[in-house]
Amino acid sequence: GLIGEKIGHSYMYSHGIAALAVCEAYYFSKSPLIRGTAQKAVSFITTARNPYGAWRYDHPPVGDNDSSVTGWMVFALKSAEEAGLTIDSQAFNDSQLWFDEVTDKATGRVGYDSVGSASSRVPGVNDQFPTDKTECMTAVGLLCRFFLGQDPSKEDIMRKHGDLLLRALPEWDPDGLSNDMYYWYYGSYAMYQMGDMGSGYWKKWNVAMKKAVLESQRSDGASKGSWDAIGPWGFAGGRVYSTALGVLCLEVYFRYARVLGAR
Repeated sequence: GLIGEKIGHSYMYSHGIAALAVCEAYYFSKSPLIRGTAQKAVSFITTARNPYGAWRYDHPPVGDNDSSVTGWMVFALKSAEEAGLTIDSQAFNDSQLWFDEVTDKATGRVGYDSVGSASSRVPGVNDQFPTDKTECMTAVGLLCRFFLGQDPSKEDIMRKHGDLLLRALPEWDPDGLSNDMYYWYYGSYAMYQMGDMGSGYWKKWNVAMKKAVLESQRSDGASKGSWDAIGPWGFAGGRVYSTALGVLCLEVYFRYARVLGAR
């Protein structure tokens, strides 16, 4: 069923990620038992979008947009489209307009809810984690541009996005202050799509990501095979969250085709 309690800021994230998982399950299985649930999940995403805009925390929407929630919704809708479910294709055009609106055209940096705005933090909870060590929203924007049909050989802004990611490569910090596995996942997927293009986007990212992720996987005791939840969102998602993202980073080689739609 749909995500139940609409409390706090996380349920729209939860819905987008769950919808993506269900749409992927339907894509690969074509099970009629899954189709109905997947379509309901997608329809909820459609009604949560701001008219002529994108997404944030509210359903019904109240006019606020942010790049983080929007990234997951674009991801889910693209998966739904590939699975043959009914979607609102206007959402893709409006999402591209949102990312254009919050992108600093000089630097290529993508803002959270406005040009130049940093990734979200919860005051007094995770605001000790710096927002200037990673390029999380830029990674989200870059990946979404691929989903929205843009080509880095024709769109200079995508190369600017990639250049920013190269200056903020994954590196495991034992203190956790710069471990943003959310960023590492979006960055891995986006840089895999970029390929190398003469700048070594994927090659350089891949070397750093493998080192950061593989060397930090726990190999001892009850935690063996998992990743410690030390990073800005570990307090909310715990070891399941960090382990899921660690695995997703390592699945990028075989899970996602270079050309979208050619799985």
